[in-house]
Amino acid sequence: MSEHALNLGDFIVTKDPTNIACYGLGSCVGLFIYDRINKISAAAHVVLSDELEKHTTYNAKTAFEKLIEEIEKIGGNRNALRAKIVGGANLFNSGFNTGERNVSTLRKLILDNKIFLAGQDVGGNKSRTARFNTLNGDLSVSSQNTNYAI
Repeated sequence: MSEHALNLGDFIVTKDPTNIACYGLGSCVGLFIYDRINKISAAAHVVLSDELEKHTTYNAKTAFEKLIEEIEKIGGNRNALRAKIVGGANLFNSGFNTGERNVSTLRKLILDNKIFLAGQDVGGNKSRTARFNTLNGDLSVSSQNTNYAI
């Protein structure tokens, strides 16, 4: 199966079989949404919370809204959506808490839109790489020589 890597601010919505990857998620968050009935997958590499960098998929709110819009355009069903999030670390103890704000914003958007949060691996002080399998909605995470599924 091919792999589609998302750079900062990138997103994808697809019915095609592929692995969607977000490499080196530090304070950034990989947002993965799966329509389990229609087999539609969506993902975004979110850089900032909705408080900053408005009107671009770099921010959580715009990325989330764009994914939902594109899922519905190709026949997705909101009642069948499941979300998973990975990242949101505080790597440098900078005091900005960018990762924490990203995670908080995405959790609120997911819950406010009545989408089931099926899994998460967030926070802490380590970077992660996430790979999302569009065939079944499985998400694998690797960090510091460990691999695990969420």
